[in-house]
Amino acid sequence: MKKIFFKKFLLSFFIFNFSLFILTGCGYKPSSVYQKKIIGNDIQAVVDISSKTPKESAFLKDALNDAVYSVFGANLVNSNANTKIILSINSSSLNPLDYDQNGFPILYRSAVTLKAVVIDKFNKKHVYTVNGNYDFAVSANSIINDQTKFDSFKQASINALNKLLAEITKDGVKNDN
Repeated sequence: MKKIFFKKFLLSFFIFNFSLFILTGCGYKPSSVYQKKIIGNDIQAVVDISSKTPKESAFLKDALNDAVYSVFGANLVNSNANTKIILSINSSSLNPLDYDQNGFPILYRSAVTLKAVVIDKFNKKHVYTVNGNYDFAVSANSIINDQTKFDSFKQASINALNKLLAEITKDGVKNDN
């Protein structure tokens, strides 16, 4: 009984130490380490309200605020920010992707292209253009209401903001080397 316990303990000990050695030996760092090199802990989020798409701009502001907390893991502040993110909508569209046998659209894609200007904690300006898509299905013969359009726009914006996070992480890695 003691031999079996000792063997299990020894195997667990070996696997743990080997995993620890691999992760530290290869220089692994989570992406949040590189993000913090660019953005810091406090972010001021600004959305340029477009006269062409004022409702979408309001939804973009909500999506950006959500992303600051959930995606970037930072605090949202109005002044004394480490980083300022200024977003504007370059383009947005809602296109049918698939039709039923009667010719009615049943699958749509909401697409958004955002321009992001990030002024980092070193007062360096980074300009990014990111796009996001969101596909959704509707029942045949149905009309898409405004709420469905805005929800799909918000999801596409969140996808674009995730790509923005990846771009910021990439720049953080470049600055690390």
